Amino acid sequence: MALIHGVDYSVVNPDNKWKILKSQMRFAFWSLWISSGVIMQGFDIVAGGQLAALPAFREKFGILQSDGNHLIPARYLSAWNSIAPACEIAATFIFVPMLEKYGRKPGILAASFISVAGVLLQQLAKNWLVHLAGRGVNGIAIGIMFTIAPLWIGETCRPELRGFFLCFFNTSIVFGQFAVVVVSKGSSYIDGKWQWWAPVVAMYIFPLILALVWPFFPESPYWLVRQSRSGDAKKALQRVHGFKGADSEFYDIEIHRMEDEIRFTKDLQGDIEAKHDTFLGINISAEAECFRGINRKRTLTAIFAASGQQMIGATFVIGYATYFLELIKIKDYFNASVALYVVMLLSSMAAFPLTEIFGRRVLIVWPQFVLCFMLLMIGIMGCVPNQARAGWGIVAFIYLWAIIYQLSIGATGFVLASEIATMRLRGATQGLITITNACWGLIMQFTVPYMINPDAGNLGGKVGFIFLGTGLIAAIGGWYLYPETKGISFEKLDELYNLKISPRHFKTAAKEAGTGQIVQNPQDLYAQIVTEKGKETYVEHSNA
Repeated sequence: MALIHGVDYSVVNPDNKWKILKSQMRFAFWSLWISSGVIMQGFDIVAGGQLAALPAFREKFGILQSDGNHLIPARYLSAWNSIAPACEIAATFIFVPMLEKYGRKPGILAASFISVAGVLLQQLAKNWLVHLAGRGVNGIAIGIMFTIAPLWIGETCRPELRGFFLCFFNTSIVFGQFAVVVVSKGSSYIDGKWQWWAPVVAMYIFPLILALVWPFFPESPYWLVRQSRSGDAKKALQRVHGFKGADSEFYDIEIHRMEDEIRFTKDLQGDIEAKHDTFLGINISAEAECFRGINRKRTLTAIFAASGQQMIGATFVIGYATYFLELIKIKDYFNASVALYVVMLLSSMAAFPLTEIFGRRVLIVWPQFVLCFMLLMIGIMGCVPNQARAGWGIVAFIYLWAIIYQLSIGATGFVLASEIATMRLRGATQGLITITNACWGLIMQFTVPYMINPDAGNLGGKVGFIFLGTGLIAAIGGWYLYPETKGISFEKLDELYNLKISPRHFKTAAKEAGTGQIVQNPQDLYAQIVTEKGKETYVEHSNA
């Protein structure tokens, strides 16, 4: 046993999470830095609704109405906000195979240059189509960073603190949303083109931050180990953590842990590294493996966890908050939206410790049903004849929805989605998560403007009923699919899924088997669970 900062790192022990956290300052910095690319996504998601609320932007790209005001047509809003997720999908198909071949680091620099080109097109646009092209190009960069950030954090982080640091992902998105609202609020007092230029020009900061620090960024140690470059992996870990002297033994322990994880997964599920069936540059073998055998359930669960955010109304409540509040005649709608994003940012930050204290399943499953109730109330308020009074009721429920969302599936959904894949397929699975999330984003960003715009559906609060329907699907599906992964090593997750244990019983099964210990024979775990739990069904069926 080797004690480093008072912790025995040779075993995975969730009880040590807070002791480990004290020595993770450098890792926290790198996690924040790589998550800055995801801030760009949060900024972009809300930018469409924010720009549409600015008079100068409406005058530039909108259509003059009979009352003398300019209106952005629903088709413009729909196209602007759906082009980014559409380009994310295309970029991810192309990029994920390169991610596995060349590593995580090169894609970050590529995303930085692509983002600059996209922002420049938006800034210099003379018509709505050029602005559309800029949003699409920036969407390519967003898709790359959306895949890399959680993948690098999840691979490099100690298992005891995966949930804590993967929350950076969602908080970065929320911070981006908050930032664009603040910038738009400030620029609303400016006359002329800088009223809408300011939020667009502000997007240059994200590729700038990435490009300046990129030369010093360490490649994923886990990827390097998979490439049989353990020496380089050790150097990368040294840059990640900065431990020196006696504490440097930590690096050998981590390399050994990663090698064991890779070896265990290959022994359990076989090896696809030698398979190179490709189509248009896509590793068909890896993508097909995600949907084969026991991996199918894991892949679908990861996809469902990320997609549930869109299904339960994130695009409506978060992406169009400012514009929606203006449409329902809320006075000081900009101030109300700024306060909303402050609340969401604080709630998202509060989820950091909560995801490790209460776990993933607890913070997702029941809160989703509460969110559905909030959507129901928003829909009912939208049916009230006196909309002047009902508007503030809608605002109140939007605030409650936002708090609960950020404390639950908003933060923890990404954590679960990033943890659930088997290690050898994490790159491919994260790519599928990005693609599916972008597909939902494409659908929602395309349809929400038609739901709420005065020249289209003009549903007001009644749009809550629509997301109530999709939200119930997410809530009910989550009850059966989402396991508890808090403190469970990747090897143990492989064992539990291989034994076909019902996901909602993972916590009990792992506790019975001893979360911190590695079971060498999976059949011993199966026998132990069945023997100790008696008649209660903790296993769907045996694969013995």
